[in-house]
Amino acid sequence: MKNFKTKLSLIAIATFFLALMTTERASAQFGLTNPIFDVQYNNQFDDSTDFQNLGYTLFEVDTTAPYGSFVSNYMGAINSFTADNGFALIDLDAQPTANYVQYGELALLETITVEGHDNYGVGFQSYYGAYDGADSVFLKVWKANPNGTGLPIDTMIRLHADLPAGSIEDSIHYIDLSDFVTTGDEITFNFVCYSSWGLAWLIDDLVVLAWNPTQVVSSINDVYNPNRELLTIYNMLGQPVTTMVRGQAYIKVYTDGTREKVALR
Repeated sequence: MKNFKTKLSLIAIATFFLALMTTERASAQFGLTNPIFDVQYNNQFDDSTDFQNLGYTLFEVDTTAPYGSFVSNYMGAINSFTADNGFALIDLDAQPTANYVQYGELALLETITVEGHDNYGVGFQSYYGAYDGADSVFLKVWKANPNGTGLPIDTMIRLHADLPAGSIEDSIHYIDLSDFVTTGDEITFNFVCYSSWGLAWLIDDLVVLAWNPTQVVSSINDVYNPNRELLTIYNMLGQPVTTMVRGQAYIKVYTDGTREKVALR
C-alpha cells in the first residue's frame, strides 16, 4: 500500500504539470478531423516524462527499434499511426540482467477521469515478439479510490497469450472496461512483461474511449443490416478495416451518418 501511495503522489504531481498537454491531446484522434467516438484521453508516446519505469528491466520511450540479437534482424519498429514521434519499447535481449526471470513495468503518470457515457474501453497498438511460450505481457488497469473507499484496485489483462516460441504478432488491442469502471472513476495504466529471456514488445497510440450504444454479435454476417447501407467499419483506433477479429470491438458508420459500436464475440 505504501508503494501505491507513493505512485499516486507522483501521478498527482505529473497530472498537475501535464494537464494542458493532456487536454490538447484528447481533442485529437490521430489526424481524424471528426472522431468517430468520444476520445477521453490519448497518448502518442512522444514524451518519456509521461511514464515511469517500475521494473528492473527498462522500457524506452523513444523511436528506437528492437536491437537485441534475437529480434533486431527481423522485427523492426512498430507500424503505428505515430511511430515517427515515439513509442514504448522493451527489448529484454538487449538489456539482459542477472535474473533468470526478467521483469519490466511501465507506468503512465497521468490519471484519466472517465465521464459522460455508459461504456468505456482502452485501445492501443501492440507489436510483440516472443522468445518462448512462457513469455507474458499484460495491461494493468488501476482504479483510484473506487466508491470513495480510498483503496485502489487493479486488474491485469494478458495480451498476446499462448503464442509459440519465436512468434511475432502485430495487433490492435481494444479492451472493454465497462465492467470495471463507471462514470467518475479515475484510472491509469501500467504495461507489464515477464520473460525468461529475449522478449521484445513495442506499444503506441494509447486511447481511452467512451460510447453509449453497444451491439454484440456472434458472427461477422450479423454486422450488416439489410435495411441500412453501411459506409465503413473502423477499429477502435479509428482505422478503416475490411475484416473483423473475434473478441475485438468496432465502429460501424452508416451512410446516413449514424454510428454503432459492435463487438464480435
